[in-house]
Amino acid sequence: MLPKDTNTSNGRRYAILTEYDGTPFSGWQIQDNAPSVQQCLQDAWHKLTGETVTLTGGSRTDAGVSASHHVSSFQSRTSIPVERIALAWNSVLPDAIAVHDTREVRSAFNPRYDALGKTYRYTIVTGSVRPVLARHFAAFVPGTLGVNAMRQACLLLAGTHDFTSFMDQGSPTTRPVRTLHELGVAEEDDRLVFTFMGDGFLYHMVRILAGTLVSVGQGKIDPKEIETIFESRDRTLAGPTMPPEGLLLERVFFADHLFGDDRWAYQDPRRADKIAHLRP
Repeated sequence: MLPKDTNTSNGRRYAILTEYDGTPFSGWQIQDNAPSVQQCLQDAWHKLTGETVTLTGGSRTDAGVSASHHVSSFQSRTSIPVERIALAWNSVLPDAIAVHDTREVRSAFNPRYDALGKTYRYTIVTGSVRPVLARHFAAFVPGTLGVNAMRQACLLLAGTHDFTSFMDQGSPTTRPVRTLHELGVAEEDDRLVFTFMGDGFLYHMVRILAGTLVSVGQGKIDPKEIETIFESRDRTLAGPTMPPEGLLLERVFFADHLFGDDRWAYQDPRRADKIAHLRP
């Protein structure tokens, strides 16, 4: 039996790399009377060690949104060796969540503010029949979409812009300027996969960008209108907010010295110097 650790004061800080299926959860963040990824992880840790901890998440994914690379951190006095934490934690977690790696970091580490960028994927199934087995991880759009037009729109959406038109009401930010480093549309059999890599994203921004690309592919929005949509700062001119099921948080990037592992590191030298050394 593992030793019980009940006091987290003056403990060490750890960062964890987590994968989860967002289907059964109300999102990452703890909510009243609704299951969350954060609460599930914290409850499992308490069951494992007897210690009450609070996880700080790098991304507050919405209900139904999954992640293959979510980073969070917590303070702990656990006696479990860092290299065994993931294995031990997974022994008490449900099948929908897995901890892939754990690293000790200095106490000031915050996965939300120290992240240099993120990559999201949005998956769409097209055709005449809605997907059944893939319904929790892809959105269905009947018919066909114009891929070339969507790729033209990606070129216009990339870069540094005021993305007010691409965020839903309820966004807490007053700084709507963001930089999208890469946008792409890949064809995979009956699926289209949109990739969005940027330094940060507004409320529902990725799902609205995906909806805008779908509208372009359907001929409802001309790629030439993208500039007008930016300038208008009018949410109604952009495409719809796509369902959460198609969205995946694929990667969170940090400076390459943070964990010394390419699963955790952001290799772009233009960005890596913007964060202080965070090792203990």
